[in-house]
Amino acid sequence: MTRTQSRNSETRELNSREEVEYTFEEPDATHIPQEVKDRFDNENMSLGWLRVSMKNSDDYTNIGKKISQGWEFVTPEEVPELGSTSFVKKEGRYSGTVCRGDIILGKIPTKKLEAKKRYYQNEGNEMMQAVNAQLMNNSSSRMPISNNSKSTILKEEILNFRTNSLII
Repeated sequence: MTRTQSRNSETRELNSREEVEYTFEEPDATHIPQEVKDRFDNENMSLGWLRVSMKNSDDYTNIGKKISQGWEFVTPEEVPELGSTSFVKKEGRYSGTVCRGDIILGKIPTKKLEAKKRYYQNEGNEMMQAVNAQLMNNSSSRMPISNNSKSTILKEEILNFRTNSLII
């Protein structure tokens, strides 16, 4: 092999390496595969990640609240697809649950979750109405107050909102 041939092959290798474009995406610890979501949707259940600890301390208040709202822990048998990206607690209070760090996969009947969303949406609307009423009561003829604010939320976004990828 001559010196020219080896330089040509080196140049070709460098050019081929430069042509490759790499992309990076931050790993999403809350990702649930679509087939798992669809399977639970067919059973009228919604999935969500439930926080069980914070700063290396068990968050009994949060998890107790979630359980009283109707959340249940998902077992590894229900989601074998998550076996490679999650671990199963072997002992302790949360043994037999699908975990990722300090969160555990939970399920709740979709109708219960939708009722909860409606409740908090109504609470938010009532608060905004109270704030607006108080604002208008403080208006005077010397310094009138007008409320030109508008809140727009797409109905489709609200209807399609799922907690599938949220930690709650």
